[in-house]
Amino acid sequence: KHDDPAVLKAALVESALPADRLFELVQTQEVKDTLLAETQRAVDRGTFGSPTFFVGDDIYFGKDRLRDVEEAIAAAK
Repeated sequence: KHDDPAVLKAALVESALPADRLFELVQTQEVKDTLLAETQRAVDRGTFGSPTFFVGDDIYFGKDRLRDVEEAIAAAK
């Protein structure tokens, strides 16, 4: 199940990431407040779903647009 904390923890551990510390941090008020602020910022920029990507002011919606995002990043360099 994709929303099972045990599955997420196992994936973090497998990726050599500090799973216990990350689980601890996501429960802090600071992280929760940051998530709310960033979510509002994304909505204010025009995000209407997930995943949404911005390259400059251009918005790309959907994982099928990843190639377009990559090309836009490369063109911006």
